[in-house]
Amino acid sequence: MEALDLTQVPVVDNHCHGLLRDQAFEDIASWRQAFTESTDPGMPRDHVASTALYRRLIRMLAYFLGCEPEEEAVYSARTEKDGRELTGALLRAANVDTFLLDTGFPPPETVLQVAELGELGGCRAEPMLRLEILMESLLAEKDSLEDVKEALAAELDDVRSGGYVALKSIAAYRTGLDIREWPREEAEESFHEYRRVAGAAPARLVHKPLLDTLLHVAFAQAARQEVPVQFHVGYGDADTDLLLGNPLYLRPVLQRPDYRGLPVVLLHECYPYTRQGGYLAAVYENVYLDLSYGIPPLGYGEMVSFTRQALGVAPTSKLVYSSDGIGVPELHWISAIDGRRAIGQALGEMVAHGELSLPEAEAAGESILRDNATRLYRL
Repeated sequence: MEALDLTQVPVVDNHCHGLLRDQAFEDIASWRQAFTESTDPGMPRDHVASTALYRRLIRMLAYFLGCEPEEEAVYSARTEKDGRELTGALLRAANVDTFLLDTGFPPPETVLQVAELGELGGCRAEPMLRLEILMESLLAEKDSLEDVKEALAAELDDVRSGGYVALKSIAAYRTGLDIREWPREEAEESFHEYRRVAGAAPARLVHKPLLDTLLHVAFAQAARQEVPVQFHVGYGDADTDLLLGNPLYLRPVLQRPDYRGLPVVLLHECYPYTRQGGYLAAVYENVYLDLSYGIPPLGYGEMVSFTRQALGVAPTSKLVYSSDGIGVPELHWISAIDGRRAIGQALGEMVAHGELSLPEAEAAGESILRDNATRLYRL
């Protein structure tokens, strides 16, 4: 069995985040923090360096930077480079066609602007709108739930003319993916409870009846315009309840006939719920499964495993590549390398098993890395 060579295929990174303007770090431990989802201080200090992703990164960066494959040497070589120079070099080496950027995090004042990142990477870059950030700002301005709903609908009346290619929800972090329809009285009570806690300033929206109610406003607008909505699913920061991040919770949303025009993108291969995400992509025509090779931070073998799972269940026309890179350019870069390699290996196995011809597998690889996202987001 031979892996497909997809190294020359430009990628559409359909989900990633901004890069810090300041690429200088206090010490190695603070740099390691970029490669873990944990907030526990002991993790970057004592444990991140022994993860499969980090060890692979050190070896690959050593080759890229022309130094010894040891952490101290790599960190030293990285530190000696100008931050913008390093960022541009890694992004260009990743051979990216387009970055689609969640502008909700990190804070905009800390990262390169969308156009600036695209310029450094020699590629196109487009923003996506994080729904919960918009909701929180409107909740701070309006005095009633009905006013918030009307304002939200107005803000999302023409998403593409507002400059965004997609919407994103992090409901999985906040209250879970079991997004329900609530009686008006309970939604109103949730609104007033939020306002009592938040006061007149934007605050973290973790009030389930309120968040669910506002999400349905957004879904209706996105469905009307056929604008994709990305959902964080599965593996994430330590504040997410992984049990509530199972994509099967979204079934009531997917079943609604009035939402069938809503393209739904399940992020992070739904890890560890990849088979469940693949199932949803296989049975609902408007569901797509994102394959993310930077975050969650996994070993290469595990990347091949989830790629096999996705290809084994979902149509190849429903799979889209991403890095979920954030903060440092290393994640955007290594993801593009690992993603091409893992997808090529898994597709090569399908050729060996007689499931695809070689030309079909090559076309599938290009579709996953670039063409599916180009079509889905109307790039």
